[in-house]
Amino acid sequence: MMRWFPLLVLLVLVGMMGYFVIPFRPEALDTHRYDSLFAEAGKKYEVDPALVKAVAWQESHLNPDAKGGVGELGLMQLTDMASFEWADSEGIKTFTPAHLTHPRTNALAGAFYLSKMLKRYQDKDRPVVYALADYNAGRKAVLGWMEEAGATNSVVFLEQMDYPGTKAYIRSILEYHHDFHSDFNEGPPRPLEQSVSSDSLASLDGQVNRPNAAVVSAE
Repeated sequence: MMRWFPLLVLLVLVGMMGYFVIPFRPEALDTHRYDSLFAEAGKKYEVDPALVKAVAWQESHLNPDAKGGVGELGLMQLTDMASFEWADSEGIKTFTPAHLTHPRTNALAGAFYLSKMLKRYQDKDRPVVYALADYNAGRKAVLGWMEEAGATNSVVFLEQMDYPGTKAYIRSILEYHHDFHSDFNEGPPRPLEQSVSSDSLASLDGQVNRPNAAVVSAE
């Protein structure tokens, strides 16, 4: 019995560590804790809250303290340039990038930016595909993929996209968006939801990366 005692003690200690540590891992956190903020931000800037949440989940797994490789911050991994654009639009004189670690501020700024992207590509057959590409890769890359028919046809646009990571990023968010739709007790699918069909996802070839940090451009 005595020779098994150290092993038993070790197993108990490991079990206790798992009990206290696992609940604090990002993937173990409550995925609904910021739903009210996404709903508020989506309503304010006329963006489907399920899409706002999908982007936040893809970008940070809902970690308000997340930091990207080129300075992106918070839930939706926003850059200084994009966040200052939001602050200017709202007349917030005291804003600093450090405020992006506040979940509500980040959700509002992120929804504002998504709204801008969706409006920028509202004449396309699937604005959300172009908007998410811009959110992830920036305006310059998107313009390169919009040659000829790709300027209005999202299938051609995706075929001309030479960033596999961005293609996977879009697919992942569209899938998350579909999953999160029911979190907001919404009625019949809006045009955005209708665009997230099996055919739409099938056109996004490649593997899905989860999560993938975005480089947000404010151009």
